[in-house]
Amino acid sequence: MIEKTVFKNSKEIILYVKKVYGLNIYSVRKINRGSANIYSLNDDKYILKEFQSKYSKTEVDKEIKVINHLKNFDIKVPEYIKTINGKYNNLYKNKTIIIQYFIEGYTLKVNEGDYKQTIECADYYGKIVSALKSLPIELPDANLSNWYSTENFALSIKKHEALLPMLNDNDEIDKKIKKDILDKIEMIKLISSNTNFEEMSKLSVMNTHGDYSLLQFIYKDGKINAVIDFVSACKMPIAWELIRSYSYIDKDAKDGEFNLDTFVDYVKTFNQYIPLNQYDLKYMTHLYLIQILNSNFGYKQYIYNHENTDLLNFGYLRTTICRFLFNNALVITKRLEDALYKNE
Repeated sequence: MIEKTVFKNSKEIILYVKKVYGLNIYSVRKINRGSANIYSLNDDKYILKEFQSKYSKTEVDKEIKVINHLKNFDIKVPEYIKTINGKYNNLYKNKTIIIQYFIEGYTLKVNEGDYKQTIECADYYGKIVSALKSLPIELPDANLSNWYSTENFALSIKKHEALLPMLNDNDEIDKKIKKDILDKIEMIKLISSNTNFEEMSKLSVMNTHGDYSLLQFIYKDGKINAVIDFVSACKMPIAWELIRSYSYIDKDAKDGEFNLDTFVDYVKTFNQYIPLNQYDLKYMTHLYLIQILNSNFGYKQYIYNHENTDLLNFGYLRTTICRFLFNNALVITKRLEDALYKNE
């Protein structure tokens, strides 16, 4: 959900940019993309972004340091413009504002990437994680271990169970939702009883984007022209972001089932930059499965407002992914182990 902007009108933006950045602005156009308030200035010469209130100035400062570091490795990232006072961002009415040069290109929708674009996604991720190994600042720990604690599994089950009394057994959509929720609860119970928490603690935790997927790409001529939105940069198990990013881009995975040949190539491409350990391969599927099993997003929104059919379809898709990963976890792990370690 997009928050209300701090700017009353275009005139206020023009005056603000002149005062803080010293730039003469003659045109302002709102861009409807993502959950932030974004404006094109001077016919797409500049982009003004107003961060959501959940992002502090400290977090935006972190993003800028990450981006400036990645530039040293020829990774295509946004170029921020400094204020008159030499700062890369500014606090205005308790919201952090940045201005960057416009990046020419277009975006893709989820699961619109062909094979080459899918592999390019893995290649870029490898370059980014490799470059961030030498990042001179400390990134926050995402602490994904909270996802797979015994306590969190129990809370997840309660969260799903709380929706069941709100469903009507005489409604066909509600009946499907109920089946999906019950299936997810059963999968959570089985996963929780078969998870080796000590082994999962051995996953490779490294500096990473934090929200890496094709939703953060700007394309030009079919290739990535920039990777954006590093405000969530953190330390986390890279296996999670690797499998998640694949599920978002490959057109063959649009129905929730992976093309395993492509997925193996995807992981092999990343592995050329950052060698994955045996626990990364063993628990990659489990890690992503646990995260989406724990979420009732889509179903909850539809139950409270039946107009949220797009979110409901997203909930259906995630449950399909859960079933696929749950039923094929061992096969996927074996394919990855054979591809990466069979010649060792």
